[in-house]
Amino acid sequence: MTFNPVAALNVIECKNIISTNDPKAVDLGSQTSSINDIFVKNLVDNNKTINSIQKKNLINLSNSQSFTTEDYFNSVGFKEYKSIDINGAYNSLQFDLNKNISETYSYNEKYDLVINNGTGEHVFNQYALFLNFHNLTKLNGIMLNILPFIDWINHGFYNFNPIFFADLAASNNYEIIKISLANRDGAELKLNNENLSILFEQIKPNRNDSKFEKMIDIAKTKLGRNILLVVITRKLSDNMFKIPLQGKYLNDVINFKTDYNLQESGSATAANQIADNNKRIN
Repeated sequence: MTFNPVAALNVIECKNIISTNDPKAVDLGSQTSSINDIFVKNLVDNNKTINSIQKKNLINLSNSQSFTTEDYFNSVGFKEYKSIDINGAYNSLQFDLNKNISETYSYNEKYDLVINNGTGEHVFNQYALFLNFHNLTKLNGIMLNILPFIDWINHGFYNFNPIFFADLAASNNYEIIKISLANRDGAELKLNNENLSILFEQIKPNRNDSKFEKMIDIAKTKLGRNILLVVITRKLSDNMFKIPLQGKYLNDVINFKTDYNLQESGSATAANQIADNNKRIN
């Protein structure tokens, strides 16, 4: 897995959301770093959200001959950085994310930021992956997913749809702070309130009036062929992880409504939450 510019930019965004002093972060997947001194210098010059301490640390980082993903996290204000990967590379904790790491390895640490950057699509057991993601996150902690969305053919086992994260959030009481489209080089298409409803549109065969497909065509022009889905969420309760049921089928399985913890369609909840956050930002 690669810690790339889009991950670096979103880590800063997440860090600025976290109110905890000396926060801790963990990556699902060991991360080689594709960012360099030129990227960091441009970040310092052009990113208006970094504070004076981050700026000083990043300038020092850019002046070093080489640096790791952990060095970057430390520079933007994380006290501790860990990664988890079956390969054990880059000092990662050598755990298999196809398994419940709490039960299998007795690992119960909690983090202020948990990142799933280009790892989830390579893990076959999606239940175990998102169970671990949930359990690793502190109450009120932030979760960052950066995963393949459009194209990325045969890159991994899976690509991810926006509705997946909407219903995952609805089932587990996550606040969705942001959903955007991006490429790995850091270009990002942040969605306005109108586009949020389009993002959850179902594409049916032989349909020629899809606003979603038109939006994706625009995204491909700006971002290129392979598009990533970026999702930032906040964990609002420390309940046990619940498997989501696709919200649009809620009324078909009313007898199981309590089991799946669904009160309404996840897409409706997500659209409202992101719209509220957009208002606060703007």
